[in-house]
Amino acid sequence: MIGYFDGASRGNPGEAGAGACLVDDSGDVVWRCAEYLGRKTNNEAEYSALLRLLVHARELGIRELEARGDSKLVISQLKREWKINKPWLRDLAAQAWEIMSDMNVDLVWVPRESNKIADALSNKGIDEKP
Repeated sequence: MIGYFDGASRGNPGEAGAGACLVDDSGDVVWRCAEYLGRKTNNEAEYSALLRLLVHARELGIRELEARGDSKLVISQLKREWKINKPWLRDLAAQAWEIMSDMNVDLVWVPRESNKIADALSNKGIDEKP
């Protein structure tokens, strides 16, 4: 299964949203999420979007997931290639590692153009805030 995630923040920090979706082998979107996050940084929004994707995949019993995102920071930090300097990002990374501990997740960076659905969902989360 392939999942896409993206976070958006209008301002940094600013009004933020998380977007994520799961795509089946036929290329059909089988689940999507657009959620308002309140005031967050862009990196917090990116992590939050990935966490929503991971939690939902786990709830569905998905054990093999390719998680694609356009945040080089989130992908590289979770692959332990880059140091995590901010304590609140370390906490979000720890949550992701915990969820992924019994899953086989391949974290893949993709350019923004390849992440359009999740990008639109993250902005929808902001636009449709409660």
